[in-house]
Amino acid sequence: MTGKIIRLKRIIGRDGKTVITPMDHGVSCGPIAGLEDMKLALTRAIGGGADTVILHKGNFKMLSDLDLPLPGIILHLSASTQLSLDFHRKVIVGSIEEAIR
Repeated sequence: MTGKIIRLKRIIGRDGKTVITPMDHGVSCGPIAGLEDMKLALTRAIGGGADTVILHKGNFKMLSDLDLPLPGIILHLSASTQLSLDFHRKVIVGSIEEAIR
């Protein structure tokens, strides 16, 4: 089995299908209704069947506090903000080294 297949199995459900729930909007958009309480939102997403969640590193740390089986994780390592004059410009906010810890 290749490394690529091993990594894909972390985010694809056992049935070969996947539900990926993006929850990384807070950095670029600010507070969003339904995502103010990230622990509750993560609990609902995972409990609702999300195989994988997309998070920024700050919210990733909350997963260890949940009393649920952990989903697959896609860690978003870049960000932009709608408050910027150049809101399409993304900058690196995390490193590969941080992501693999």
